[in-house]
Amino acid sequence: MKLFGRTTGRRRTAAFVAAAGIFAAAFAGVASTTASAADASTAQRGTTITSTGLRPGQVKHVWLIILENKSYDATFTGLNQNSYLWKTLPAQGVLLKNSFGTGHYSMDNYISMVSGQGPQADTQSDCNVVDTRFGSNRSIIRAGEDAGQVRSLANASQPSGANAPDGSNGCTYPHATPTLFNQLDAAHKTWKGYAQDLGAQPGREDGTCGAPGTTENNPETNPTYLTPTSDHPAPTGVTSFTGAQANDQYVAKHFPFPWFEGLTGTAGAHGAAAKSLTTPAQGGTDCDAAHIANLDSSSNGLFRDLQHEKTTPAFSWITPNNCSDAHDAVCKGNNLSGAFTSSGQPVYQSGTPAPQSTTPKNHTGGLYASDLFLKYYVPMIERSPAFKDGGLIDITFDEANPPFTYTGNSFNNANHYGPTLSDKPGASSGIAADRAGENIDGKNVAFEPTGPNSTLGKDAKGNQLYPGPGYNAFIDRPPVCTQTSPTLVPANCVPDIVRGGSGNTPGARTDAVAANTASSYVSDQSIVATDTGRGVVDTTDTTGPGGTSPIPADTFVGAVSDTGPQFPTTASGSVVDGSFQLLDASGNPVTPTGAVTSLTLSAEGAPGFLSTGQTADPLYDATDATPGGGDTGSVLISPLIKPGTVSTTYYNHYSWLRTMEDVFGVSRGDDHQRLPGGTVSGGVDGRGHLGYAGQAGLEPYGPDVFNNARHR
Repeated sequence: MKLFGRTTGRRRTAAFVAAAGIFAAAFAGVASTTASAADASTAQRGTTITSTGLRPGQVKHVWLIILENKSYDATFTGLNQNSYLWKTLPAQGVLLKNSFGTGHYSMDNYISMVSGQGPQADTQSDCNVVDTRFGSNRSIIRAGEDAGQVRSLANASQPSGANAPDGSNGCTYPHATPTLFNQLDAAHKTWKGYAQDLGAQPGREDGTCGAPGTTENNPETNPTYLTPTSDHPAPTGVTSFTGAQANDQYVAKHFPFPWFEGLTGTAGAHGAAAKSLTTPAQGGTDCDAAHIANLDSSSNGLFRDLQHEKTTPAFSWITPNNCSDAHDAVCKGNNLSGAFTSSGQPVYQSGTPAPQSTTPKNHTGGLYASDLFLKYYVPMIERSPAFKDGGLIDITFDEANPPFTYTGNSFNNANHYGPTLSDKPGASSGIAADRAGENIDGKNVAFEPTGPNSTLGKDAKGNQLYPGPGYNAFIDRPPVCTQTSPTLVPANCVPDIVRGGSGNTPGARTDAVAANTASSYVSDQSIVATDTGRGVVDTTDTTGPGGTSPIPADTFVGAVSDTGPQFPTTASGSVVDGSFQLLDASGNPVTPTGAVTSLTLSAEGAPGFLSTGQTADPLYDATDATPGGGDTGSVLISPLIKPGTVSTTYYNHYSWLRTMEDVFGVSRGDDHQRLPGGTVSGGVDGRGHLGYAGQAGLEPYGPDVFNNARHR
């Protein structure tokens, strides 16, 4: 895929190696050679090196709220009238306009956020087959010569080999793979994971730490089959492990805790009890009720914990359910629309608030539902004693899934809010936004490390054979790679099945549309993200005396937007507004020369369908696969942040992890044991940074984010 104005894959790899350096020095806890002598001295004293601009202890409490599958373009522009997230909350803090996911589809992002591990096939597919263990302690890479893979960062490696098929790798990481929560344990910091709807349906998430399945399920001895089979049926009452059901909208793929044996523990020899990698600050285990809780629990939920600063964890992870996180366009259950007064104020019942006990007014999901969730819980946090004393609320997304852009009047409201005033759609929108980004040595770069399990193997011509962290999910292969018979696919191509298709390419189809000379955008209720790049012709409409088609030759489907439901009048919430931009082969907007009522889309890659013979996706570049999880944007609110400010620095999930490690000074903790790449709290670079959070020169959130810290 060709991203407008971006470095190609070969140059990107070289740039990464140069920026990241050879990580042998980071192995066994030796400070990076890029650190100054003063930094090295500080590291030896046991304090975390940080460029956040914060003093130790300034941030005392963090609440991370993670939402789902929306790009910056879709979220922070007034789409679906989600004004609380895109307008109200940024006015209270800082808007990060370039905050990137690290992969597709969902679960791999959660894994990278808490452990620094790179994507691998089973987590990229949201563990949709079976939850077995991903390797073992022995498979953790201890050192290596391949700087491009940064192997000395203690990544777990899959025994099945790189790029093995989905379902053959495993989803739960081995015992010696540390997480942020192990680091917090070791640093004697309290933490808790809250999940909306956790435990609502017996047998669905009864595994340790909210793992899918029953209490008897175990990745090593009795794995959960996320796609049930006749030999491994789902428990009674369970209709889906990976999607919401009416009485339980929790999904384990959006909750990082159950996927690490370092938290859930492994059974010892001779039947000894399961033991995690670390012991929590207040005792107990990492998966007990003091650490894993239903968000609305009356005994250990969020509201109860917020009543006193001493009962509020230092770090709180909050996972909304598959409705409230903006994932589902139409909610299977309650979207909290009935939990507000007629004036829009949240209803906090006496005792413990119970928003899901209310009757919803509709079942609209998407950004509308996430706005309701935020309007209910963010004020609850902001009123707490803990927030007022060094609190930090962080609202972010896992990945930038389609729609990448906006259509119609979605931009009208954005023009009335300063931080998004200059954001306009254009030819560079859409799939070009589905890229990687981070900041290395103070420079924004459009790449990220790929890890030993996403090798991006190439043939002799430089064509990539496998999907990278971005999973090539929303682009089309060239015609030669998308034959209708899998047996005809050449060795240098990957069939559509790799990106979630059936292996057979979609055929041509004709859509009823609406377009005219005023815009390059086409209204099309049948359009979907994977139509991007298909050729379009109009054989129905004509313009001028000669009966010319209003659509020029060599025109393609560009950025796709499927928005909504937008405040439907029916309870089903099924209103959707689909559209796409017309592009030429160079990615420039194409405006029809007359009214358009019907368009025929070419079969994906079907040779000779169009009269001019063009069939390949103009946005596709076989030597440069989608490299990351796209720009999602993020909002942070704290007394340490000036309200209404903006940062354009490139950050990603590895940057976020590095920031949390620095904020809590995790390298000062005591460890249970030494790990291959250093220690639990020390990280692989000896300075508190796990996995790819330990990249040389990777910048955490800095003074551009914590821009009011010096005054506190």
